Amino acid sequence: MENRHKNYFHIEPDKGLLNDPNGLIQFKGKYYFFHQWNRFDTSHDYKEWGLFLSKDLVNWTNIRSAILPDRYDDKDGVYSGSAIENDGKMYLFYTGNTKLNGVRKSYQKIVVSNDGRTFIKQESTIETPEGFSEHHRDPKVWKKDNKWWMIVGAQTNENVGAITLFQSDDLLTWKYQGIFYTDTILDQMCECPDYFTLTDGIEILMVCPQKRTSDRQSDRPISSYAGYLVGKMDYKTNKFNQSTEIKMLDEGFDFYAPQSFLDDKGRRIIVGWMSRMDENQERSCPTVKDGYLHCLSMPRELKWIDNHLYQTPLKEYENLRKKEQEYKNEYGIISNNSKAFELIIDFDEAIKDFSVSLNSNTNPIIYHCGKLEIGRINWVTEKLETKIIQVKDLTKLHIFCDSSTLEIFINDGQYVFSMRYFCDEQNRNIEYKSLNEKGMINFYSYEEENE
Repeated sequence: MENRHKNYFHIEPDKGLLNDPNGLIQFKGKYYFFHQWNRFDTSHDYKEWGLFLSKDLVNWTNIRSAILPDRYDDKDGVYSGSAIENDGKMYLFYTGNTKLNGVRKSYQKIVVSNDGRTFIKQESTIETPEGFSEHHRDPKVWKKDNKWWMIVGAQTNENVGAITLFQSDDLLTWKYQGIFYTDTILDQMCECPDYFTLTDGIEILMVCPQKRTSDRQSDRPISSYAGYLVGKMDYKTNKFNQSTEIKMLDEGFDFYAPQSFLDDKGRRIIVGWMSRMDENQERSCPTVKDGYLHCLSMPRELKWIDNHLYQTPLKEYENLRKKEQEYKNEYGIISNNSKAFELIIDFDEAIKDFSVSLNSNTNPIIYHCGKLEIGRINWVTEKLETKIIQVKDLTKLHIFCDSSTLEIFINDGQYVFSMRYFCDEQNRNIEYKSLNEKGMINFYSYEEENE
């Protein structure tokens, strides 16, 4: 039987559960996207690193297993981490998770590869500093002034989210430097921290604050999201000083654990995990019956424009376009049987009202007087659920629809809205209303006519 939900251009496993993107890097001409993977089941009971390879960021080869939980200090899970290149070698950093009699212990681990095919675990490890719980994970590494720096997501013994800092001269031996950043906005735990500099010296700290149960015996996450801060790293005090309030990275239902990397075109590219599903949504997800669960977001380029962080789709995705149609009427229906398509709605000027319905009314999008409402049919309740974004001047919607994912770039990436959705209809007609006089819609199918 045909799998109507198998994505066309989003990374997802052929079986098992995928979550956080890990070790994103361009190495010797190829893009490496490692990821958390349970190859045995669609549960979170097992974690290793899987790997996808690409030459163009659009077409991917699934290499499957890359790093396994086969040592005493990672036996209960190869958790998230990052990658860096130095002297022609790839260095991977991850968190080894262990549990003894139900008690967690975390280690930051190092892997080296000369060729991108064989990954050798190093003996050196980093243990959790005093003052923190063993929720200490997800190392991210960068270089500054001939020194290597590492930040790790953490939880203080006072149950406050934090980020620890380490420094190294050789990428193998690391010394603890203190708390890089902590604040109550990080809730009870910070996961997947990332720090980088954009153009004009803008420094960004990406964080995933997490609220957790207060009961340490059943300690588990109860809510979390991906956000970012603007500020400055003070290399004298070894602290990050924020200059803005925390802001959401993605306004949608499904985006978490993002990681960034720099490619040889000088682009700062970000990728996230497309899920904020609760346990009930995961169990009921339509792909589970086909033996797999979850996917990654499209890679996006980060830009700092007009004092705002923009996320824009990569130009490489234009290569997926198979057929183009253009629409200028005020009202219309776009006849469509393609599960994968791109839709550019350019209003040319700010508008007051507009609506478009995608995937046979599965995904309504309505704009009215500064409020953009985006929805989906919840596959558990089978009812419409929506989120509202305040957008003062709406001038453009750039929509990427895959078989079961939707990513909407608003005003050329001023805001982004990502979500999973599930539609069983073969007919995926698109209906729109109130296109303004200067407006234009370009529809691109990603599938051939005979598919």
